[in-house]
Amino acid sequence: MSGKKAWYIGCSSQQVAERVILLGDPARVPRFSRFLTDVEAMPVNRGLATVTGMHEGCRVTLSAFGMGAPIAAIVLHELANLGASVFLRLGTSIGLPPVNIGDIIIARDAESFEGTSSAYADGDADCKADPGLARALAHAAARRNATCHMGAFASFDGFYKDMFALEEAAEDRVRQNLEQLAAQDILAVDMETSAILTVGHALGCKAASMCVSSVNSLKKQKMGKVEQAAAERKLIAIALEALRRVDPA
Repeated sequence: MSGKKAWYIGCSSQQVAERVILLGDPARVPRFSRFLTDVEAMPVNRGLATVTGMHEGCRVTLSAFGMGAPIAAIVLHELANLGASVFLRLGTSIGLPPVNIGDIIIARDAESFEGTSSAYADGDADCKADPGLARALAHAAARRNATCHMGAFASFDGFYKDMFALEEAAEDRVRQNLEQLAAQDILAVDMETSAILTVGHALGCKAASMCVSSVNSLKKQKMGKVEQAAAERKLIAIALEALRRVDPA
């Protein structure tokens, strides 16, 4: 294991913790690093930023993948190959009723409408979160009096066709898609959760996803910068507490 080095993210097995927080936005890596001590930052390659540090005796890696299931799977797979075994996707999503902007959603499972999961799934994609990690997240959220939901996510590749209408011509398609998902008790829509859960399971790892609802796609409403900064602080505090309570796979 000591000689291994990741192809894209560039770090070695010694630089990676068993517990990993996967982030979409690379700018969250330095923001969330402030919650860690003894931080080691790896060189950024292709926008993939990774750091490892300590939080209350627990070693944690923060790794950004950008956007979309394919690159999220690459980052997860490389880190798992280096010895990481617990993965938590932390970020933002489109919330569906009864979720409101600012609420936290923890994935119990996910529906895959993206193309990456099929490469890892043996038959149907196994898009279920690790139950122990999901429970630890819910417990940590409750301790902070966060408005929190646990339920199903749906993940897509086509952001401007399936999730958010950029042009007027796509509005009917997006509205019908989101209304159908809500009728099926889907709570959140993103681009990565189903793949992270499927790939994590396929590689023998514990995986979960927790997001704050930052967008109402149908009403074209978005969380403000001040509110999002506060939500991010709450997310990382919940995540770090939960990860301390979960043993590596």
